Amino acid sequence: MKLGLLADIHEQVDALREALDALRRLAVDQIVVLGDLVASGERMEETCRLLSEAGAIGVWGNHDFGLAWQPSDELRGHYSPLVMRYMTSLRARLEVGDCLVTHVEPWLNPYDVMDLWYFEGPPDTPEKIARIFAASPARILLGGHYHQWLAATPAGILPWDGSQPLRMTPGQRYFVVVHAVLHGYYAVLDTRSRELFPYRLVLPCEEPPDFA
Repeated sequence: MKLGLLADIHEQVDALREALDALRRLAVDQIVVLGDLVASGERMEETCRLLSEAGAIGVWGNHDFGLAWQPSDELRGHYSPLVMRYMTSLRARLEVGDCLVTHVEPWLNPYDVMDLWYFEGPPDTPEKIARIFAASPARILLGGHYHQWLAATPAGILPWDGSQPLRMTPGQRYFVVVHAVLHGYYAVLDTRSRELFPYRLVLPCEEPPDFA
């Protein structure tokens, strides 16, 4: 299965539209949202429409919590049925094959807003890495939240910055943070070959990355 990965959209609908078009050209089987669709709330209608039309599934982030989990009547009255239907379809955690998708690190409780707003920086010690892998037996753990590329195994952080594909060793476990659509990034994960391809939206006069 080829998964198209979109993290931290924050209502950047132009970037989202371009990323979705690129993922269609790449013939992904499923688009997965890694949380944080919301920014100011002003472009949620178009954000949710684009994702709904693409059949995207996903998880909520810290910015989404009020709309995604038990939204109040006041919020339901403020947004359209389309927005509410899509946002309440998001999950706390999502399993896709041997991947676990969460917005924040998987040891945090996605039903606790304080945990969702956790930010002590990316995991940078053996103890922080260990608690990530102890939280789930999944082979591949996917997250967003940090607005950067990051990859780790139980042995530690890998020297990978998203400038080339991440080829995962069979039998090894990985934690991967996907960079933000907000900043022009998205990814494709081929679960069969265990390769993750990071992409940046092509700007004028730029050539797309060649990961063939």
